Amino acid sequence: MKLTLVLLISVFLQISYASYGQKVTIKGKHIQTEQFFREIQRQTSYKILYAAEMLEGLKSTDLNLKNVSLEQALDAYFSGKPIGYTINNNVIVIRQKTVPVENGLKRDPVTISGKVTDEKGAPLPGTSVMLKGSSQGTNTDTQGNYTLKLSDNKGVLVFSSIGYLTTEIEVPGNTSTLNVTLKEELKNLTEVLVVGYGTQKKITATASVSTVAGTELAKAPVANITGSLAGRVAGIGTRPNGGVPGQDNANIFIRGVATTGNNAALIVIDGVIRSNISQVDPNTIETVSVLKDAAAVAPYGLGGANGVILITTKHGKAGSTSLSLNSYYGFQRPTFAPKMLNAVDYMTLKNEGDLNSGLQPQFAQDLIDNYERLHAENPDRYPNSNAQREIVKINTPQQNYNLQLSGGTDRIRYYAGLNFFRQEGIYDPLAYNRYNYNVMLDVDATKTTKVTLSLNNTIEDNQTGPNPNGISYIPTRALFYSNGLWGESGGSSPIADLMSGSYSRVKRNQALNSLSVEQQLPFVPGLSIKGVFSYDPSYSEDKGWSRPGYYYLYNPAVTPATYTRTLQGDGITSLSQGYSKNQNFTYQGLINYHRTFGNHDLTGLIVAESRNGISSNLNASRRGFSVNVDELNLGTSNRLNFDNGGSSATSSQLGYVYRLDYGYKGKYLIGATGRYDGHYYFAPGKRWAYFPAFSAGWRLSEESFIKNNLNWVDNLKLKGSWGKSGNLAGSAFQYLSAYSLYGNAYAFGTGNLVQGSFVPLEANTNITWEKSTKSNIGLELSFWKGKLTMDADVFHEKRSGMLLAPAITVPVEYGLSLAQENAGVMSNRGLDLTVGTNHKFSNGILFGATGTFLYAKNKLEQVFETPATRNNPNRSRTGRPLGTPFGYQALGIFQTSDDKNGDGIINATDGYTITQFGALHPGDVKYADLNGDGKIDANDETVVGDPLYPAITYGLNLNASWKGFDVNVFFQGAGKASLNVQGYQTVPFRINNTNTSYEYFDNRWTPDNQSAKYPRAYASKNTNNTTNPVNGDGFGDFSSSLWMASTDFVRLKTAVIGYTFPAALSKRAGMQNLRVYASGQNIFTGGGLGFMDPETGFSQREEAYPVQKTFIFGLQVTF
Repeated sequence: MKLTLVLLISVFLQISYASYGQKVTIKGKHIQTEQFFREIQRQTSYKILYAAEMLEGLKSTDLNLKNVSLEQALDAYFSGKPIGYTINNNVIVIRQKTVPVENGLKRDPVTISGKVTDEKGAPLPGTSVMLKGSSQGTNTDTQGNYTLKLSDNKGVLVFSSIGYLTTEIEVPGNTSTLNVTLKEELKNLTEVLVVGYGTQKKITATASVSTVAGTELAKAPVANITGSLAGRVAGIGTRPNGGVPGQDNANIFIRGVATTGNNAALIVIDGVIRSNISQVDPNTIETVSVLKDAAAVAPYGLGGANGVILITTKHGKAGSTSLSLNSYYGFQRPTFAPKMLNAVDYMTLKNEGDLNSGLQPQFAQDLIDNYERLHAENPDRYPNSNAQREIVKINTPQQNYNLQLSGGTDRIRYYAGLNFFRQEGIYDPLAYNRYNYNVMLDVDATKTTKVTLSLNNTIEDNQTGPNPNGISYIPTRALFYSNGLWGESGGSSPIADLMSGSYSRVKRNQALNSLSVEQQLPFVPGLSIKGVFSYDPSYSEDKGWSRPGYYYLYNPAVTPATYTRTLQGDGITSLSQGYSKNQNFTYQGLINYHRTFGNHDLTGLIVAESRNGISSNLNASRRGFSVNVDELNLGTSNRLNFDNGGSSATSSQLGYVYRLDYGYKGKYLIGATGRYDGHYYFAPGKRWAYFPAFSAGWRLSEESFIKNNLNWVDNLKLKGSWGKSGNLAGSAFQYLSAYSLYGNAYAFGTGNLVQGSFVPLEANTNITWEKSTKSNIGLELSFWKGKLTMDADVFHEKRSGMLLAPAITVPVEYGLSLAQENAGVMSNRGLDLTVGTNHKFSNGILFGATGTFLYAKNKLEQVFETPATRNNPNRSRTGRPLGTPFGYQALGIFQTSDDKNGDGIINATDGYTITQFGALHPGDVKYADLNGDGKIDANDETVVGDPLYPAITYGLNLNASWKGFDVNVFFQGAGKASLNVQGYQTVPFRINNTNTSYEYFDNRWTPDNQSAKYPRAYASKNTNNTTNPVNGDGFGDFSSSLWMASTDFVRLKTAVIGYTFPAALSKRAGMQNLRVYASGQNIFTGGGLGFMDPETGFSQREEAYPVQKTFIFGLQVTF
């Protein structure tokens, strides 16, 4: 704690240093450029960034400099050379320049025109041409031509284009024509990675980190980015949580599932640990970095085991003020819509099921044959309802409006964003509104002092309502009558739900605020200190109003027919309301050091971090309202019909981080990092742990045997890492004995209820966090000036100390449950890969492609087994992936030929002596008797499919542009996963007389269709054909291989086509840039189930809110 205070106080004290320059002394003959750079870095705290090809052909220089300023030394060396420099903070960026043209007669005003091309002479459309230090500028047209009017012939023109080195040229004084050639930028040599508590150059980094630019994500606008990362970033897999507006955040997994506990990745936004990516407006994201191996995640200690997602938001840039608008409007619709039976087919199937079950058919055949005519004559008496189609709004609107303001000077830079997003649901009153504003201010208070202020606020208003289940609605029951009233099916009506006025509404207000001060210490070159303070308050209010609905019963027995209003359910109105407040405080003190000594490069980091939280909530509910007003005070006064509650809590975490990186000649690299962490969850003796990591790298491309012989190799690096990290498991204070109050009531002979208390769970003083040991071996390569790049990593992880409840039963008299133990062990191994290429064709077409691949397979090494699974290798969880489904092995479906004596029953008289679940008939499922005891029971269970979460995730991102047109297409897919598909669509009449889909109807077994996919129809649940007879509900987690279906799929995740208008046209309209575009998301899905979205999980199934596909049209304008 003392170290924390020292670091924080030392940073936040207002220390004012004299702004004096660093002095340089360099003397020598024939000094080469790289030698000069090394000497500058050795004598100062400055880093130098340059591309190696820029130094080719430069002559050596004689220098005799003594105690001169840095600028004087640079000017002296670069005098007469075609390269120059710019200084930004502590970084010297080497750039191309041309020899200034001798000034001629001053012309006022002047017009400069010319053409901008690449090194092959191809035009560069869209190149920015700006007069340095002013707002005067233009862009080249589709042929690379530009024209710029200036007030005089003084100044410097700055030419910049994505993928090329920025070039500065003095305004020519004796000509009006200036043609410029831009050199291609080797991004892989200059790219900077955002890592834990800092940045690193990718070329020398030894950790496994993947990044994606915010501009790449913005190509296909989304409500939040959680569903956009899988396939775009190697190592990430996601699982959607349906499509409910405002509740569609996908679960994110980095390198698969590695624990039985919490698998969520840690979220860090602008250097501070936060809780939810959805708190960030996607339009404001600069980069997303994914930390994957031990070397990358170790700085986050107990939170790093599941990987870390670092989000960096946009900062302002020096230059004239820029105002941009990005707006779009579009619509959503379900990716898959269940096709449920019409009335005729429903009655046909129902009769078939009745006959197969030994019952009398419910519907007369004459009625079925004439039903279409009867329906046309009297639709109220003979309905043909399709509730799913009629209650779901197919095209629901979605809109977004975003404004961004950016600019500043060399000392003060600002960025501000304002956003509104609205998404409507497929049912009323579903709707989601989000408002964001964010402000980023960077101030260079002195040459050595930088202050950054970040303010981000998100306001959400999310309204939902009843979830009407149209899938189960029987088509022979009227959804609507001809007079506009609505009917029922099985005593309920989805229209009654929607018309009741019931709702659930959540309002949230979340702020992310931070202030940092960084001070360079000139008396120790390369040393700086930094303090960060963040305050993240959040407030939420939820309100749920449930009113009984009603429907109308049709009675055709009287004339005229009557429609009787009938109350649905218990008729009781209820209201629940809750408020919560959370405040999170983060304090960071950092010491950074970086120096280059000749061939040696050394970077060091020390961090002390304290995180504290305060939370409170209050909730109340009432039942029995006599008036239709949703206020708590108007509810019943009966104590049995209302409830109040509340709680408050505090949290704290303290950690100390170090990182040390060393490089020799830029090719031999080693690193060490770690964190010492303490957390309030655990007992005093178990609160602290140390998480170290080590890494190393070797840049083979810098070795002479490659550098001197294979000039097409830009970068070739081997790297490896090993280390430990943690995962916070369980809940707070499990090491203490707890008491549950008010949950017990006992009548002591009087019949009166008496408040009591009890101990619900044993205490475990040894409980602590999970520990992860990770190892990684990686390869990075870049060939032909970045034309081909690849990052590949092979990884292995062993997770120990997973919390598990003992799999034993204790007597009821014991009175409490057994405590969880840190007993589980699990391994996870695999490969993640990124391959990219880009090319510019002679006709001006730019093309790029990036592919990603992830394979991650886990295995339970040690878990508690029940006696039944421990002694049966077919049922044992140990040695298998987490979530492996177990059930019976289906051998197929009994056919008519199996009923050898023709009595309709298959038994020993037909040569089949195995006992299953009740009498067997042709069309029933046949199971394997794995233990050979002559009967099918739990001892015959075995693995019947792959886990729910896929072991394989992949993606392919394609980009192309030409003459203002741009196209982006992104495919994403997954493999090695399966789903138990028992539900409304595949199990007939799953609950009483509910409807069934054409998926089952068209693929069921009948005597005329004996190569069927599904077993015969039956009147109600048939435990032989559906699930474990102990469950007996046709909808359990227990099944057979017949009901397990592969969810492998490939999806056209996004497609975008846009057009950027010529710069000259935009200028005439008063704009710097104008682009229009159309975009689609979840457009097409191949493979998978065919009748439902393959990313629908066990908990959702087909009656849940569906995953949505989106089509939007957008406009982007910059002023």
